[in-house]
Amino acid sequence: MARKKKLTKMQEVFVNLMVYQDLTQTDCAHRAGFKNPEVIASRMMNNPEYAHVQERIQQMKALQRKKYDINFENVARKLAVIRDAAAADGSYGPAVNAEIARAKLGGLMVDRKEVRFGKIDSMSREQLEQRLNELLEQNQVRVIEGEVVNLKEVSNQHQDQEDQDLG
Repeated sequence: MARKKKLTKMQEVFVNLMVYQDLTQTDCAHRAGFKNPEVIASRMMNNPEYAHVQERIQQMKALQRKKYDINFENVARKLAVIRDAAAADGSYGPAVNAEIARAKLGGLMVDRKEVRFGKIDSMSREQLEQRLNELLEQNQVRVIEGEVVNLKEVSNQHQDQEDQDLG
């Protein structure tokens, strides 16, 4: 049974950089202090001789994925914490929003949006007027015909009339 190789300090730095930083493997090897980083990085990532380095990278990446995994339990727990903190702080709006998000997550609430494309371009003028009248009736909108009057003029005329009546 083969004994598992341990990572050297430089290999450990390389692994941490590969997992936690958004760098190329060459940049990781360079920052870890390796001479000839292009060659060493390629070997550590591909050569079976460095399988222990590759395994450690895979293990750490799996832990990262698990830690930041978006699943029902994690999201529901975080939203509950947010809700409780907001409610304790007296911020009921954010608390309600967090609770609504939890309900949506659990499938208790669904946002339903409906997008319809009208055929207004294909309607004749008569059809369009008929449809507008139907909508006005449905929404009980009444169109009142009248005369547009400038209030300043009416006020001035009214004042002039009062002056004449007094004078």
